[in-house]
Amino acid sequence: MKHIVTREGLCDLHLHTTFSDGILSPETMVLKAKEVRLAAVAIADHDAVGGIDPAMRTGKQVGIEVVPAVEMSCLHENFDVHILGYYMEYHDPELLDYLKMVQQKRLERAEKMVANLNRDGLELDVKRVLEIANGGALGRPHIAQALLERGYVKTSDEAFNRYIGYRSPAYVPKMEISPLEAITVIRKYGGIPVAAHPGSYRNDKFLDVLIEAGLMGIEVYHPDHDAALSEHYLEIAQQRNLLVTGGSDCHGGRKGRLYIGETNVPYRYLEQMKKVKGIS
Repeated sequence: MKHIVTREGLCDLHLHTTFSDGILSPETMVLKAKEVRLAAVAIADHDAVGGIDPAMRTGKQVGIEVVPAVEMSCLHENFDVHILGYYMEYHDPELLDYLKMVQQKRLERAEKMVANLNRDGLELDVKRVLEIANGGALGRPHIAQALLERGYVKTSDEAFNRYIGYRSPAYVPKMEISPLEAITVIRKYGGIPVAAHPGSYRNDKFLDVLIEAGLMGIEVYHPDHDAALSEHYLEIAQQRNLLVTGGSDCHGGRKGRLYIGETNVPYRYLEQMKKVKGIS
């Protein structure tokens, strides 16, 4: 989804940094946003908020508005569902304790998957996986990179398909945070919960459940949504009086390319979100 990018008008409201499974620092991600002339970006790391302040400091220096966000990784009937949270009170000690607990569960999951890989004859050291994560919230992409380094796979996709994807030999389910719990947590700390890339599960009845639980928006625009799917979710947002968001889901080139600047939303959608929060 290409746009002619102008300084006045476009935002990428879904970016990942080294604080989760991205490969660019928050500062570098903001500088990339400056290069493609975006007006605003949201740092939305998985279950982590540590990248927000560094991004904001750089944003102030270069004139890029940085929106605080998080992407909470959830399970619903053994299927991944992600809920984005915008404008949470991300310095709240209770929230930070909660996210710290989630990240500990991520570590335990990674340790189990590495043990499974070792069991199957693939020699990996969890210490190397931790080094790759470099303090960020641990995820399967870090294990995939370790497999790539050892020559067990040629691409990250192969690592997922053969070893650590769903129903693969070493796969371990993530901590069972329900999407409803994520919505509750986001709203408890003053945030705006948004269903991330709903086209990945294409279950409009489940969207109804999320809306009943307090969902406030839909990520209409995403690289995995074609024009027809984006139009479908835009109609739902309009019918249900939900906020509209969108972004590139950029991980800094981890998947072989840099998406920032390719999937964006007009600034008016961010203005609507700010209006809900009472931000001028």
